[in-house]
Amino acid sequence: MRVRRIETAIQFVSDPEASGKWYADFLGIEPTPYEGPYFRFDEHAYLILAPGSPGTGRGGTGIWFEVEDVDEAYRELTERGHKFNEPPFDIPPGRLVTINDPDGNIIGLIDNTKGGMPGQQ
Repeated sequence: MRVRRIETAIQFVSDPEASGKWYADFLGIEPTPYEGPYFRFDEHAYLILAPGSPGTGRGGTGIWFEVEDVDEAYRELTERGHKFNEPPFDIPPGRLVTINDPDGNIIGLIDNTKGGMPGQQ
């Protein structure tokens, strides 16, 4: 078996409707109708917001989204009122910045300006 890509990521949240609005603003796309907020990206990649269940270990998840330019995304989102955990910084494949959603789940924005991860085409 060879895993080709992340197809679906699930963020566990306390209020899917409120988080859906936050993610729609943050990502710049509207959710697709589904049981809960469901965001579809190119090439069959999905983000689903599901109700968290205290005491089950579900929650505290994280996801990284690839963007063309981390610094540009940081400026744009900061101007729209989003508060990041730190300014963008260098990592081996490119640049990274992190933010937390309303439930504290970490979201990373990454660009692969230095060629990406080893083996990435």
